[in-house]
Amino acid sequence: MKKLLRNLLSAVLFVGILASCETTDPLIEEAQKNIFTQNYDSALAVLDRSIQNNPESGLPYYYKAMTYKEKARTIPQAGERKGTYENFRESAVTAREKFSAQEEVPSEAGDVDNLILSTWGFEHNKAIEYVNDDSLKATVEEPIKVAVAHLENAVIINPDSTLSWDILAQVQSINGNYAGAIEALNTSMEMKGNPPSEDFLRLGTYYRESEQPEEAINVLENGVESYPDSVQLVQVLADVYMQAGQREKSIQTIETLIERDPENAQYHLALGTQLLQATTEISEKITSNYDEIYDLGTELRNNRNRADAINASIDSLVSVNEELTSEMNGLSDRAESELIRVTELRPEDPKAYQYLGISFTNKAAALYEKRNFTQDNELASELDKQAKEELREAMKYYEKAVELEPDNTANWQSLSRIYVQLDMQEKAAEAMDKAGM
Repeated sequence: MKKLLRNLLSAVLFVGILASCETTDPLIEEAQKNIFTQNYDSALAVLDRSIQNNPESGLPYYYKAMTYKEKARTIPQAGERKGTYENFRESAVTAREKFSAQEEVPSEAGDVDNLILSTWGFEHNKAIEYVNDDSLKATVEEPIKVAVAHLENAVIINPDSTLSWDILAQVQSINGNYAGAIEALNTSMEMKGNPPSEDFLRLGTYYRESEQPEEAINVLENGVESYPDSVQLVQVLADVYMQAGQREKSIQTIETLIERDPENAQYHLALGTQLLQATTEISEKITSNYDEIYDLGTELRNNRNRADAINASIDSLVSVNEELTSEMNGLSDRAESELIRVTELRPEDPKAYQYLGISFTNKAAALYEKRNFTQDNELASELDKQAKEELREAMKYYEKAVELEPDNTANWQSLSRIYVQLDMQEKAAEAMDKAGM
């Protein structure tokens, strides 16, 4: 009953609109009647005849636009309305152009923009409802895709709406369609001419999520150039530099922030994190090389005929690991310096202590790897001693991290492994229990 009343009300309003439009063209009157009775194809055919009779008039184009608007509402699937809305847009724009050139302008001329905006508003607002209204979302299987279809209709109807392009980009990203999000946001930014910093951040993120780090860097560098004081842009740019393997650029980018505000703990944490990430990557490479050395050792025992070549490969990997260890230690020292500075500026920050624990654990791991592959028992004993010293430092920082953040099971798990390696079995059991192991 409510739906019937709504439809009846819409029909009454529509009749009012048509009744307010005065015309002496019988073809236009016939078209109006066909629109009201939903004989849209007949209305379009009549309006085409009117255009043939009076090609310079905007009136038949205006009513063609109105016809396409009403016809689109009868198409249940939003994604199937695109062609109808393309015809709507073309008719409305042509009507506006024709009206502007006419000496005697009918009352409909002032309604073209309202016709476009009301048609656009219907599709745009429907999209928002499918994103935000849980009850409406429950009526379809893929509400986000439905929202995308409505927004695609909206930008066909009113391609000058940066709002619809912006929201289309966001909804496309929610749907995992980063190519569509990039296209939509690029369109919006071009239209704006001077887009806000948030647009550069979003576009950079879309490129990053679609595994296009070089494109992300280009966008974010342009953003930093336009907004040099945007800390968030600089931080994200540093992250993307690191993702792209441009470690030094990443570090230099954050260092510029520290130069601006040396007492900002967040900047020191960001730099320490980037440095730590670099050391972790090197640590993983060292482990991988030692695994390869182990495999070569097995091959050497089973294939003495290739002893010289295999030994040469082993020596080369050992040499590489020495260089990597030296590089890692240098970066670790820098990371630790930055993270310790964070603990001075912000003593209750659990992340700083956690990352310090990771740094010393990485150092210990490298020493253990080296110990496992040395034939010198005295050296092995010394390396074992050094590794345990690093683990005790790691333990100290992890204990502080769990003190500040006792529900962080990952830190308890890391701490339990350290206790095991240091033969602190009772504490290890307690940490495992806290970690839920």
